[in-house]
Amino acid sequence: MLSTNFYIIQTEAGDMIRDVKSMLRISIRRLEEAFEPNPTELQFYSKYNEGLIVFETVNIKDYLRPLVASALQWYAEHIGYPDMHISSQDPRHLLKAV
Repeated sequence: MLSTNFYIIQTEAGDMIRDVKSMLRISIRRLEEAFEPNPTELQFYSKYNEGLIVFETVNIKDYLRPLVASALQWYAEHIGYPDMHISSQDPRHLLKAV
């Protein structure tokens, strides 16, 4: 059973997944917008609603890294897309190669 400690807030930059207990934060953005990955954060990518989205941690601490997968799984189920394919590979590089 997935944690029920996750919730979504809306920010100026887009939605964000938060965890009540650990204060884990994961920003969610459409990849069509200008996006430059922060090298100190974790990024994950997915297709959703005919577009691409990126999940990027915010001020990640090492001890929170194992919680990221659970948060992303919770988000996929929360939006009604439990089979969402989430990858650490930036799909923009694949699209440019075609």
